[in-house]
Amino acid sequence: MTRRMFEHLALLLFPLVYAGGLVVAAVNFLRPLPRRPRQEKLQLEQDRSYFDAVGAEPVPVQFNGKKVYVLKVGDSLRAFDAKCTHLDCNVNWKKGAFHCPCHGGAFDISGKVTRKPPQEPLREFALAEEDGSGAVVLFDRYLENPT
Repeated sequence: MTRRMFEHLALLLFPLVYAGGLVVAAVNFLRPLPRRPRQEKLQLEQDRSYFDAVGAEPVPVQFNGKKVYVLKVGDSLRAFDAKCTHLDCNVNWKKGAFHCPCHGGAFDISGKVTRKPPQEPLREFALAEEDGSGAVVLFDRYLENPT
């Protein structure tokens, strides 16, 4: 192989290899990520005794890609979706209430709207205690008519 043939071959193959690399990168970027299997329920690390303590803060939990707050309201445990019902911004827990940073909406400890613009209360997840052990289990479904 002569030097001239090598240069021509290099000038021909280099752009093809470069373009091939760009195509592979674009295909990898556009390919959807594999989905994680959805969990039907999640057992919390904290048991009932944690929530019975005086002044216990709500526990933020990641569950199927959603942030959920678990807290004690009265004598019962409740779990609220951390998405504001106005524009789906994540609410934060501050000074005994949930506050939406996007438009200043607020929800009380039971998820009811205390400051507009949200029109509906926070969505509530089904929650249960396992018999005897005191373990708290969060289910992947919303309550239809929360009390």
